[in-house]
Amino acid sequence: MITTITLNAAVDKSYYMNDFKLDKVNRVKELLAVPGGKGINVAKVAHTLGAQVVASGFLGGVNGQFIHQSLQQLGIISDFAWVKGNSRETIAIIEAGGSSQTELLEPGPIIDEEAQYKLENKISELSNGSKVVSFSGSIPRGLPYNIYTRLIQIAKKHGAITILDTSGSYLSHGLEGKPDICKPNLEELEQCLGYRPNGKYEVVKAAKQLIDKGIKLVIVSMDKEGALAVTNQSAWSISPPHIKVKNTVGCGDSMVAAIAYYLDRLVSPPTEEDIEKALRLGTATAASNALHQIAGSIQLDEVNYFTSMVTLKKL
Repeated sequence: MITTITLNAAVDKSYYMNDFKLDKVNRVKELLAVPGGKGINVAKVAHTLGAQVVASGFLGGVNGQFIHQSLQQLGIISDFAWVKGNSRETIAIIEAGGSSQTELLEPGPIIDEEAQYKLENKISELSNGSKVVSFSGSIPRGLPYNIYTRLIQIAKKHGAITILDTSGSYLSHGLEGKPDICKPNLEELEQCLGYRPNGKYEVVKAAKQLIDKGIKLVIVSMDKEGALAVTNQSAWSISPPHIKVKNTVGCGDSMVAAIAYYLDRLVSPPTEEDIEKALRLGTATAASNALHQIAGSIQLDEVNYFTSMVTLKKL
């Protein structure tokens, strides 16, 4: 089983309109609302790939009920800690043809100590029955800056493989929990280390510093250049298939989901060959997500097709 943790879940709303104008009355042509948040995207993709998935984290209010019910309708187990207040909304205002996109992101509810304790108990319970636990996204108000460290340690205590995908101080402090896998981009790697590496071999050297801290696999997103993956023994340059990208939101979440899915199926610790296959599947799954407007949407036939088009080069 895979458990995904989303501390700041959201209702993702997309407003499609012909022409958005400031200081004017704007009429929405089409509205789309889906459960969102990075961890929820991971849950949706892993479920589509065929994994048994539990989505957890914090939910509250009417928006929380919408997220909970939507996940259940998708066939994903929804087991969140409920809090006071209302889960946030994120609003994307999209003009015709995708010529511009304006985003409004609410902060989310304030989490008190009782809710944090409730979530810690829930993660302990879920981790006991999960092969992989992923932690993704931003943190709502009220939680300590090192909350991911605490939660990762709880999951690892039960033997789960842990994945961390967040940014800023949440990432640098979360790494103190020594997750098995982390997935920073170049900017986030710079924030962790205090300098920006230039070129593939400098990035590998920088990622090795995280490996030395106890991380087993570091995947560095490098935009159009693909990604680099680093372990204690090896490093790979990963080139995705050439496609016409419609949407980059959720691509990283899709990679995390596919890697979690692959590791969840293993009956023994992953070999180097397993890691290569997981990286290839993750890159192909991210490419499928890039073809769809809604984050966390993939098609299995696309994933299968793209898998053979991913190039891994050992460095």
